[in-house]
Amino acid sequence: MATKALTKEAIAMTEKKMNMSLDDIIKMSKENSAKGKRPPRPPVSEYILARKNRNPSHGNTVLQGFMDSRSSIRQGVLAKRRSNFHGNQFLVIIEAARKAASVFTIS
Repeated sequence: MATKALTKEAIAMTEKKMNMSLDDIIKMSKENSAKGKRPPRPPVSEYILARKNRNPSHGNTVLQGFMDSRSSIRQGVLAKRRSNFHGNQFLVIIEAARKAASVFTIS
């Protein structure tokens, strides 16, 4: 266990305390402790704690829950966004899928 090295100021303060009354020592210690205290830390919100303590392997469940709660059209858009394929090579198929999805949602 590390201890503080004795300094001349600490020795002088100890000798001064030996000559003081107990009430004066208590008053002096309260004054000194008030100077060194830090302000209390604001409470951490539950949202930040939940994000901090979340298991990274469950990150996909958030996306999965989001996709399950949306309509079929939005699920297709989300699937397109998260896929690695970003080309415009199958425009005819994409247009046919859009028409089929719009017919499916209307009826």
